[in-house]
Amino acid sequence: MDISVVICTYNRSRELRLTLEKFLQLQIPSGVNWEVLVMDNNSKDNTREISAAFQDRLPIRYFFEPQPGKSHALNHSLRVAQGELLIFTDDDVDVEPNWLAGHWEAAQRFPGTASFGGKIVPRWPQTPPVWLQENVSSILRGMAVWYDLGTTEQTVRDRKDFFLGANLSLQKSVLAKNGLTFRPDLGPRPGDPVRAEETFLQQQLVERGFPGRYLPSVIVHHRNPAERMTERYVREWFKGHGMSEVREGKVKSSAHWIFGAPRYLWRYYFTTMFFYAIYRFTRASKIWVGYECEMANVWGHICEFRAQKVRPATTT
Repeated sequence: MDISVVICTYNRSRELRLTLEKFLQLQIPSGVNWEVLVMDNNSKDNTREISAAFQDRLPIRYFFEPQPGKSHALNHSLRVAQGELLIFTDDDVDVEPNWLAGHWEAAQRFPGTASFGGKIVPRWPQTPPVWLQENVSSILRGMAVWYDLGTTEQTVRDRKDFFLGANLSLQKSVLAKNGLTFRPDLGPRPGDPVRAEETFLQQQLVERGFPGRYLPSVIVHHRNPAERMTERYVREWFKGHGMSEVREGKVKSSAHWIFGAPRYLWRYYFTTMFFYAIYRFTRASKIWVGYECEMANVWGHICEFRAQKVRPATTT
């Protein structure tokens, strides 16, 4: 088997059906053997039936992962995938016809490269609010599932440019030789908005000497629901981002704690809240959106410290 396409899904059978319909239009390189792994992460809807309905038209293998958490489903896929090139996407995307072939062709040109990624263009059910349109390619690009490094193929080493999971491929042999899997405490799960499962893995690859390769002509379109166009969703997304930073050890602790978290975080949280409140209707969106995102991110730091009850070794 040459390619395993991996789709992790949770209670979104309608979206999964639309994604699989686009797979029917894929251009498969001559002589390439491929499979589609539908990794059902404990769904309660008819995901199994939707998968079965496509098995006479696509080389689908269905797997049920009962442990909640996307990383558990991803690691399950690493165990059962038969392909050397693992191409990951989401259950709510529309892939372009050359998507699979683009990843495969790049892997042949760069056999020593462990990861590849391409553009992701968000699709909205209606025109987004102005504040979202003005910041979708900068502050809000992760939340909006927007990824575009331009029109030039290039090497990717910096975390800020790491590929998103909706358009990512990995060389299975490189992961196996380096003992790498997706970190189980990262990645979304019911009631836990933590992110960064794919970026943390890419960081591990870079640290071992395996940078990624950006493929500008390999494109998917991400179908964003209306809820992503709300400030409430922005705050929840950045809260999860902040929680993941604590789990990765990227947020310093302190000898001075109050209400279950380092005191300096509370001070920063209320400062960003203040500036968000006074700038929300008086300044350009890039200013107040920036404060809102930082406010939510720091709130995620606080929530995670409180949940973990991590305290400094000594208190002064």
